[in-house]
Amino acid sequence: MNFTIGASILVHIAAVFYVAGFLVKDQLILRGLIFMGTLCYLSYYYFALDEPLWDAFIWSVIMGAANLFIIVQLAWERTTLGMSEADKALYTVFDTMRPGEFRKLMKLATRKQVGVTTTLVAEGVPVKDLYYVMDGGIEIAKGAHSFRIEPGTFIGEVGYFLNQSASATVRLDGGGSYVSWDGTSLRQLQKKSPAIRAALHSTLNVDMARKVAQSGRNVSLAPQT
Repeated sequence: MNFTIGASILVHIAAVFYVAGFLVKDQLILRGLIFMGTLCYLSYYYFALDEPLWDAFIWSVIMGAANLFIIVQLAWERTTLGMSEADKALYTVFDTMRPGEFRKLMKLATRKQVGVTTTLVAEGVPVKDLYYVMDGGIEIAKGAHSFRIEPGTFIGEVGYFLNQSASATVRLDGGGSYVSWDGTSLRQLQKKSPAIRAALHSTLNVDMARKVAQSGRNVSLAPQT
């Protein structure tokens, strides 16, 4: 009897974990607290009586395992663990995204290093892809005017945003490297994930503002790649 009364405390502890979980908005913390409550219930079902409450125990194990599976997924989405060094470096550009969202974005990405000067977008030609130049010199030309910008910048963002032709030609020097995303696939991803859409638009807006500042007198050209 005394042991039964002592074991019943586990029910109260489990309830406290559940209530605490329901009071937080963070999914990872919520599920962690619910999991701790489940462990308390499992202990009660096993130790409270002379014969364990196997039906309740087994179903609690199943529910706890399902919850733990989601906990692992949520934790994985919040860590850069397992990313390559190249992806970690690029992730600093997309710092408004969670690592899990960035991984989804990179599944659509293509990396390439060019051996010779390569045209990424051409004036008057529809922009089909979005580019991010990691290394190499960049020339932006419109008509008879041109200027150069530093790597670490997006190319084709306005054409991508507006689904229209490029208003300038952008060339990447030989030896440079870039990451590109197919425009159609990227739009589909954004429809599925509003969080990725918001984070990507925020990142591109910051990049365009930086190019305006960098281009100086050629401000009218810089954001129109």
